[in-house]
Amino acid sequence: MTSEQIQSEPAEVPTPADVASRTAPRKLTQEQIDREVSRALRDAQAGLKPADYDEVKASAERADALSRRIAEMEKEVADTRLESLRVSVAARFGVSDEDRDVLLTATDETTLVMQAERLARSARPTGPRAPREGSTVQKYNNRADREMREFVNALFDNDVSWWLE
Repeated sequence: MTSEQIQSEPAEVPTPADVASRTAPRKLTQEQIDREVSRALRDAQAGLKPADYDEVKASAERADALSRRIAEMEKEVADTRLESLRVSVAARFGVSDEDRDVLLTATDETTLVMQAERLARSARPTGPRAPREGSTVQKYNNRADREMREFVNALFDNDVSWWLE
């Protein structure tokens, strides 16, 4: 469209009165309200239901069932995420499966990490240590040992170096 065509078509601009009449809320008189309320009460006492009552009730029941199912699924997802987090934190700190199930009880990652660190620290052995257990004793071949051996041999007039080997 060219600018000439746009200008040649008259545009309908609504007046403020038109806009107000379209958007104004519907006004009821007190008499109309009383009539509607009394009719609704009379229908309720007589056991009459609106025409779409059964549909609305079924729809509400479906919505309730779906809401319950959504809540169950959200809880299941949250439980699965928490268990996954517990397993990964336990693996990172070397916590056994039994200890993880009993002692890692937090529900957030920060607290789980603190529990696992504390558990890993307390699991370290604190008893006697033998750091060189299983290693072989080396012969000393330095000059001081040789001189001592020669002195002892000369003192006792025999060769006692067999016990050093």
